[in-house]
Amino acid sequence: MDAQFQISTDEKVINPVCDFTQSWGVNCGLTTGDALRFSVALSELVTDIILFAFPDDSNQNFEIKFFHTFSHVEIVISELGEPFDPDRHTYDAQNALTEGNFDGAGFLLIKTFSDEFSFINKGKKGKEFRLVKNIEVHDIDKLLELSAEQRETKPDSEGDQESTIKLEEFTVSRIKPEDAEDISKLIYRTYGYSYNVEDLYLPKKVEESVLAKDKLGVIARKIDGEAIGYFAVIPKDNSRIAEVGEAVVSPKYRKNGVMSSMMEQLIEIAESKNLSMLFGEAVTVHPVSQKVNNKFGYKTAALQLASSVNVKYKGFDEDYSQPISMAMDFLPILPSHDKKPVYLPDKYSDIILATYDELGINVDPQKVTEYHLAETSDIDLKINYSSYSSLIIVENYGNDFISELSELVDGLEENSPETILLDLPLENSATPEQLHNISELNFIYSGLLPHYHYDADFLRVQKVYSDIDFNLIEIYSDFGKKIKTFVADEYNNNPERSQKS
Repeated sequence: MDAQFQISTDEKVINPVCDFTQSWGVNCGLTTGDALRFSVALSELVTDIILFAFPDDSNQNFEIKFFHTFSHVEIVISELGEPFDPDRHTYDAQNALTEGNFDGAGFLLIKTFSDEFSFINKGKKGKEFRLVKNIEVHDIDKLLELSAEQRETKPDSEGDQESTIKLEEFTVSRIKPEDAEDISKLIYRTYGYSYNVEDLYLPKKVEESVLAKDKLGVIARKIDGEAIGYFAVIPKDNSRIAEVGEAVVSPKYRKNGVMSSMMEQLIEIAESKNLSMLFGEAVTVHPVSQKVNNKFGYKTAALQLASSVNVKYKGFDEDYSQPISMAMDFLPILPSHDKKPVYLPDKYSDIILATYDELGINVDPQKVTEYHLAETSDIDLKINYSSYSSLIIVENYGNDFISELSELVDGLEENSPETILLDLPLENSATPEQLHNISELNFIYSGLLPHYHYDADFLRVQKVYSDIDFNLIEIYSDFGKKIKTFVADEYNNNPERSQKS
């Protein structure tokens, strides 16, 4: 998060907030025009909140949060003002012309000046608005727009060759800011412009992330200094685990043990940083990445359906007929000595315990005798706009959990998601009964996420809106296939699937 403000319901705050938004947008990479339009959209929304959400009270506050990534900027506004139904405030051009009724014009302007605009009704916790503007990276846009065939001619021709150069010696060392340009060149020379992490093509972005310690990585070089491999993991911001996110070895130097050497050093770095686990998401369009993970000891612990859409994977049919699913693979780094108490829902107990055993993690399943709920639930929401998916993270249950979750799901469904993920804490004694209580929402199993949030274990369940053909989902490991079968059975027997068919 870049910034967070508590804003008073005083119209005098509108101009300063918009001035900040415009400057912030430009600094994040928006063009001057896009930053101006985005600030106008925010101005309209803030004005509507001040005038209509709190019509009789000017002594209230609401919250604005600012986020940015390489590809987009996002503003999240949360307020506890009067309820309203956006469907009853749609703009009608004819009414505006004949009757002077401009109701809904503000929302139309906001949608026009934003690339994504969503409204989520959170019940007793008020309303949430999310505005997103995509960042155009003009110096690589034309290259990224090339067809997959054009982009992949070079990598495919090189990748099909056997290793032609035998290395007697190479070095592997921690990445430094001055390695940034070599990393970008290595990615380009290996993948052309088909690699899915776009900021790796911009040396300045790579340098910034290394300086900010946003990633832990290593680079492999020949004795003459030529970069031949790069491997990095991205630490999670709320737990002592890291995601294997970026890996490349120059095609002509493959089969020299470069990847293995880099992985070994990354594990040593992870241990020195006191990280408990590494994890990676492996596509199920093909088993190649899963095979690599399996080679290094990763174990499949979850299957996440419909994780991404409109994604092209090098060397495979671009017309894949359904959203891409992901196998979530985990590699424990630090051994677990003490048995942690966990509270397992009966219907998932066997598969979760088998997953713990596969990972070599000792747990002590507890019988629930009683539990206490907080007054209000502690729930976090993350939205991935590019994949039309959302993640709901439950940190603590409150008396309002069922109504809170139901309202949140209803609000998200208005934006036509592909999938909604729900992470439930397994070290909370309320989880078994609360999962049972939300059975009508028709979430199904996804898997076990060890140490995933707040260094605690979570059960991930998923609500899937896409039609999934499990014959198209390839899983490499035997245990991963058991998870696939379990998920497929629950998906096919889900009441919502029966209604559709």
